[in-house]
Amino acid sequence: MDFQVWLGFMAASLILTVTPGPSIFLGIAHALRFGHRRVFFTALGDITANGIQMLLVALGLGVVIANSEFAFAVIKVFGVITLCFMGLKMLLARPTAIEEPESVGDVVSNYKLFWSGFMVAAGNPKAIVFFTAFFPQFIDIHTPVLPQLLIMCPSMAVLDFTLVMLYAWLARHLASTTRLSLLSVTRGSGVLLLGAAAKKSVIES
Repeated sequence: MDFQVWLGFMAASLILTVTPGPSIFLGIAHALRFGHRRVFFTALGDITANGIQMLLVALGLGVVIANSEFAFAVIKVFGVITLCFMGLKMLLARPTAIEEPESVGDVVSNYKLFWSGFMVAAGNPKAIVFFTAFFPQFIDIHTPVLPQLLIMCPSMAVLDFTLVMLYAWLARHLASTTRLSLLSVTRGSGVLLLGAAAKKSVIES
């Protein structure tokens, strides 16, 4: 994968993953309840589930690319439309309350934190749709696909893990302003995502 393409992929990934979702909200709840250090296990469960989802998507894309360039082009168009929809949704977002999960007690094992992080991420079907829409925007079908995916998937996993931990730390230290900050990040990311989708559609046209 070309370094410039990788930088673009990481920039787009940052815009998307910095927006609070179920896993980040769970990490925040765990940080407020158990301390931000223990969110390490929550985040580990999150990226484990995401890793499995990315693997499934990567295998599917590999089959599509090997059999039909047209089908891959259709997926890319679908991806741009999906990114536009996500951007609008972020831009119009309202404040979201942070709720502590009822299934986790005051004394909880690291395994349970890991498992709760895994289940929240694995139980989010939108992740499969997201990865399917997002990855093709940065894949060059004229070069081997597997090496590109082997770069993109771990890169996104590391970024996701880092952001869950960062939000957990911020939530623990800035609890009084967390809700406002999350809304600002969400709307700002929506604007950036719409811009990125528009640029991508122009380049591909």
